[in-house]
Amino acid sequence: MSGIIYIGVDDTDVMGSPGTGKVARGLAQHLADSGLAVSLGVSRHQLLIDPLVKYTSHNSSKGIALRTDKSVLAFYQPCISYLESCFQPGADPGLCVCGEEQVTEDIIIFGQRAETTVLSKKEALEMAAKNNIFLRELGGDGGGVIGALAAVGLRAGGNDGRLVDVRGVRDIKGLVSVAEIKQRTDIQSVQDTQGRVVGDNELIDSLGWIRPSLVGGSAVLRVKLTQKAGRQIWLPAEKRLNQEHKEDKQDE
Repeated sequence: MSGIIYIGVDDTDVMGSPGTGKVARGLAQHLADSGLAVSLGVSRHQLLIDPLVKYTSHNSSKGIALRTDKSVLAFYQPCISYLESCFQPGADPGLCVCGEEQVTEDIIIFGQRAETTVLSKKEALEMAAKNNIFLRELGGDGGGVIGALAAVGLRAGGNDGRLVDVRGVRDIKGLVSVAEIKQRTDIQSVQDTQGRVVGDNELIDSLGWIRPSLVGGSAVLRVKLTQKAGRQIWLPAEKRLNQEHKEDKQDE
């Protein structure tokens, strides 16, 4: 009988190192290649930007969802070993692993609070213990446990962040139809910024970078209509962070 495993990862990087997004994508691929699970994608969740919060660049944590017939216990050591192999001196990595049945409303609310409130490591560890969730410090001051637990809550909640890795999205280039996007990727729907579904025959200029949002637990590509070369065309509503803020593109 299969179920969903959620993994949260945060603070694995330092300035100049591969971003946490790349580490999380590698972890998801590693678990899939090991035959433990099928990856349902890696999501990026923007947490609070505040002088009281320690972070490397933009304080985003990463969530992984996997479908598996294995026990949650089978994921602890493979995740620890992989993240330890990626350790960067000066980083403060945190890891959270749990089954879907362990994600209570308290965990989802914790994730939402992490987007607007300064939270403590003590609060994260106590919340995880209360819900019997595996939450582990893997170096440095271990502050990444806050974002790791938040990522699990936000990913499981199903309505936050964007998927930085889901089947096929990194292979989409140029002008493509909505039908082709849905055929070549695990994007389930293409919608405008008001939530209206865009028809299969409509054309999208991918700009070489599409990242769907997490909406109702599904991958939804948000697009906006614009004028280009004298005609109307759809463009991705999400923008690449490094285009605006010079963030390491590997993290996205």
